[in-house]
Amino acid sequence: MADLLAAPLPAKIALITLFLALAISVVTDLRRHLILNAVTVPALVMVLSCMCWLGGLPLLTYSAGGVLASAGIPALAALVNSRLMGWGDVKLLAVCGAVAGGAAGWGFALMLFVYVSIAGGLEAALWLLAARLRGRERPKYVPYGLAIAAGAGYAFLWGGVLF
Repeated sequence: MADLLAAPLPAKIALITLFLALAISVVTDLRRHLILNAVTVPALVMVLSCMCWLGGLPLLTYSAGGVLASAGIPALAALVNSRLMGWGDVKLLAVCGAVAGGAAGWGFALMLFVYVSIAGGLEAALWLLAARLRGRERPKYVPYGLAIAAGAGYAFLWGGVLF
């Protein structure tokens, strides 16, 4: 918490933007099975603007590397089959990657993606278990926004850099 309080204003704005986007996206994904463009696109623009304000083109480049590390594989999955990964999930991961890349480089953004993947696997297993215990069919939709928020929260609060 002390690090956040000591951070420059653009860094604080980027983190607050990220966590607001995550919170809103969890709610909309759980309720409506959607992660809204009206949340993710402005959040990504705000975060990238903050990175540019904070460190100019070099930090913007680190942030872009974070976007690629966090959202690259999910974007390929969404291209192959949009039922595997929705584009809202990809854009939310891009926001996470932009902040992570700007904060600590692509290695941290890649680690964030690993945490999100682990959270997603745990979430899917719990949804399958809940369906089985209730005697229902397996769920057709698992709201990945929750896993993105859990993995990103873990990465920023307790995670470390992979490389």
